[in-house]
Amino acid sequence: MSESLTHLVVNWIDIDKNVILVGATDNLRWKWDTEFGMSGDDAKTIAIVTLTDNGKGYAVSERAEFFCSMEESTRFLAMANLSGLFEIAWIIKKEKLTYDHARDRFFGKSIGMPLI
Repeated sequence: MSESLTHLVVNWIDIDKNVILVGATDNLRWKWDTEFGMSGDDAKTIAIVTLTDNGKGYAVSERAEFFCSMEESTRFLAMANLSGLFEIAWIIKKEKLTYDHARDRFFGKSIGMPLI
């Protein structure tokens, strides 16, 4: 049986005063990266979500970015799992997690339902 894309894996977290960023790669890139003894940080990040709080009591803005072309199979996977990435970003914000706590809790976490 050949391996297939089934879900995202969190491989990037960044927390600044007013910005929270959560990025993910696909499960195959994560597997290949970690099988070689790497951390998963270096696997290509295909989707990033960002929460930005202007600090003035206005609504927090949400942004999603994709690093895959229209022809790549990872595009559908990334788009289908944005809500899971945003959920993690909101948990980090609401619980005021530090970078270390957020990384311990979410780095390497699988996101999304397996695709059929």
